[in-house]
Amino acid sequence: MRNHRETARSMSRPGERRLRAAHRVERDNRLVQWLARLPAFRSTNEMPTRSEQITAYVLSLVIEAVAIALRFAIDDYLPPGFPYLTFFPAVILTGFCFGIRPALMNSMISASVAWYWFLAPAWSFDLSPQSITALAFFFLVIGIDLGLLQLLLAAYSTQVKVRDELAQNLQLQQLVSEEVDHRMKNLLATTSGLISLSQRHAATPQQLGSQLRQRIQAMGHSINLLRGSLHGGKADMREAILAALEPLGLAEGERLAFDGPKLNLNGSTIISLSLICHELGTNALKYGALSVEGGRIQVSWRRLDAAASSGEDANDEIIELIWKESGGPPVEPPSRQGFGTELVTRMASSFGGGPSQLDYAPDGLVVRFSMLSESVLAT
Repeated sequence: MRNHRETARSMSRPGERRLRAAHRVERDNRLVQWLARLPAFRSTNEMPTRSEQITAYVLSLVIEAVAIALRFAIDDYLPPGFPYLTFFPAVILTGFCFGIRPALMNSMISASVAWYWFLAPAWSFDLSPQSITALAFFFLVIGIDLGLLQLLLAAYSTQVKVRDELAQNLQLQQLVSEEVDHRMKNLLATTSGLISLSQRHAATPQQLGSQLRQRIQAMGHSINLLRGSLHGGKADMREAILAALEPLGLAEGERLAFDGPKLNLNGSTIISLSLICHELGTNALKYGALSVEGGRIQVSWRRLDAAASSGEDANDEIIELIWKESGGPPVEPPSRQGFGTELVTRMASSFGGGPSQLDYAPDGLVVRFSMLSESVLAT
């Protein structure tokens, strides 16, 4: 029985520690929020306005006036040797509420008032050994108090900055987590679509495996490009297309040309565009322009006003991408829709600009994509 009680107590200790830690955090947050209302603490991280500065000095003078009036009121009840009795708390309160500079102002006023009225000889600024000692003691104590207050204000400022940085980091971590989750879902959906398409168009398991390996490798290159963009690298249209075509042995040059402005793409567009270009490049190597000497591919893109495109909102911007082959064997329209055509058509639908257009012109295949800029460009 005793062992059961000890086990229950040991299991409850972590929970109790977490509860106490939560109470401490809540208490510290309330303290920080209370201190943030005081001008002295608020000014460590925010520049006070002109009116706030004037208000701080006026209220500091009010505190000093109350301390002077109170000192005169109790003067008859005090024994000799207490000239600064009301001035010490006045200076400390001023510094804690309104900052070091108003506290220094009240320190000088307090020293002058005590020197003239409450240090021998009274009603005079004459210096004597006793008055010099008293003034030195006053400034020593005030210097220590304001020095400690300055350390407190610096510690508060550091704590607020650390708390703000932590909040920003937590917010960034949440955004990154949501983005990773979103991209993972897109990647799994794309992979599932590839498997479904390949199953319908593959005649043998070996052909299915070969097709899936090629498409997944193309996705892998696009993901590498996407990872580089998160670390300050490029993720524009040109780079995305090159990443898809380089595994096929294609590089920008005489047989592959690009023409278009720099457009930074978002993550889902990079993956979809890479799969499309990989499929078009594979088809060009097997049957199209790149299957013979002298054939070439021209890839161009441009921005268009949506008003020039029918069926689109005038506030939307359209990006037109054209894949044009030339110099290859004569082109004939396919007798049936194959895997490549279905893949291109399905992936292009995610661009938001309408269906793709495949023109099997005799002198070379021409593929046109219309994309909504807000759907494909990185924000």
